Amino acid sequence: MEAAIKKAFPDASIEMIPGRGGDFIVIADGKKIWDKNADNSGFPEHETIIAKLEGI
Repeated sequence: MEAAIKKAFPDASIEMIPGRGGDFIVIADGKKIWDKNADNSGFPEHETIIAKLEGI
């Protein structure tokens, strides 16, 4: 996922923080754009996260 984001947004600053219990949360500019557990959404495809980031 990190490589896909860096490819689409070369200037992006990415911080990976180890979670617990299968957490996978993506936050951009202070907005949560994906939460695997809260939304019962599962793990996203790279294209899904890229599209959400493009919408910010």
